[in-house]
Amino acid sequence: MKLAISGGKPIRARKYPQWPEVDRSDVRSVESVVKSGKWWLYAYSKDEFAMSGEGTSRVEAFEKAFAELQHVRFAYATSSGTASLEIACRAIGLKPGDEVITTPYTFVTTSTCILNAAAIPVYVDIDPLTYNMDARLVERAITSRTRAIIPVHFGGVFADMDALRAIASGHDLKIIEDAAHSHGASLTGNRWAGTLGDIAIFSLQESKLLTAGEGGLITTNDEELAELSWSLRHCGRSRAGKWYEHERVGWNSRMTELQGALLLSQLSKLQGQNARRRRNAQVLSRGLTGIPGITPNPQHPQTENDVYYLLCLRYDSAQWDDVPRGRVVKALNAEGIPVTEGYCFPLYENPLYRNVAFNAQGSPYLTGRPGPIPDFRAYRETCPVTERACRSEALWVAQNLLLGKEEDTQDIVRAFQKVFENRAELRTKGEG
Repeated sequence: MKLAISGGKPIRARKYPQWPEVDRSDVRSVESVVKSGKWWLYAYSKDEFAMSGEGTSRVEAFEKAFAELQHVRFAYATSSGTASLEIACRAIGLKPGDEVITTPYTFVTTSTCILNAAAIPVYVDIDPLTYNMDARLVERAITSRTRAIIPVHFGGVFADMDALRAIASGHDLKIIEDAAHSHGASLTGNRWAGTLGDIAIFSLQESKLLTAGEGGLITTNDEELAELSWSLRHCGRSRAGKWYEHERVGWNSRMTELQGALLLSQLSKLQGQNARRRRNAQVLSRGLTGIPGITPNPQHPQTENDVYYLLCLRYDSAQWDDVPRGRVVKALNAEGIPVTEGYCFPLYENPLYRNVAFNAQGSPYLTGRPGPIPDFRAYRETCPVTERACRSEALWVAQNLLLGKEEDTQDIVRAFQKVFENRAELRTKGEG
């Protein structure tokens, strides 16, 4: 069959399921809050300055429901996953000049939360199979200034938390678990995302498995970290203090009642959506086994409830007669399959590092003035797997592509097969 990119008939003309999925229950949930006139968390407070009123906060109800879902003691909703990371860094006590080991293959805020705490991100390479932080490389990156580790369960695949926890315990380090992609995920033995570090975060941004457009969560089983997180989210107040009494510098990172209501409604759908994605991810993974050079990243071997924010595929151009990944993506897109290349460069190559200077004590701050700047470009040599994933290997299948019927998933397989069979044409076609 002639490739669609060359004028042939595409495998698929219909779009994949829209995300977010919306029904009447979502509308009713938000409508009830609008009509109530109580649009913020403290509309239900008994504090004399907090517009006291009767009833139950939708945000607090959502926090309780999410804590039950993830089997965690404390869950506090925030304005964004980014805000949750900032709060977590402050809660664990990061100080200027501290170092935090993290991954170069994730969204930028997993690094900027470190910089905004006046600390320094230190990158270790990713595992070649999972694209998560390679736990085998962490110990050698530890110095006398290291204070924490921030692993990410990338795409919903669990990082090697057992190994990371052992390392952290041996060096008295804290772990901030970035579970932005892992709503509803668990390992065997009742080990749930959001409970495997000292403190954890989830994102509720538009693309995530659970969303209100924007939003985030902080989870922890540690009572002290929970109280600090609650305070930092709430302008530095304490539960025992007066309304205009602030014990520490914090943020107004509270979630609105409108978001809380929408999330309660969306939460009721999460398990069913995760089950759909799981079935289709299995169909897709099985279907791709017969196509050379396309390998799905595996789940953690102890996964019990697997989730798929992304199904990451590893592309081996050598088995496609050296066709560049970009041409394959263009051809798949033309066939009606909107896969992407994901991150086009690692975090350490973001332009922001050209505007970060470090003072004499080794503390970073954002500035346009010249100053001693660590050579983040050196990570190109120490992170070869990340370089390969960004430049030539990774293909992303987004979660909404896994929400359709089995025949929709089979279209992805058929498109890969068609493009593979016409790889000679792609090899000579060029970017134009």
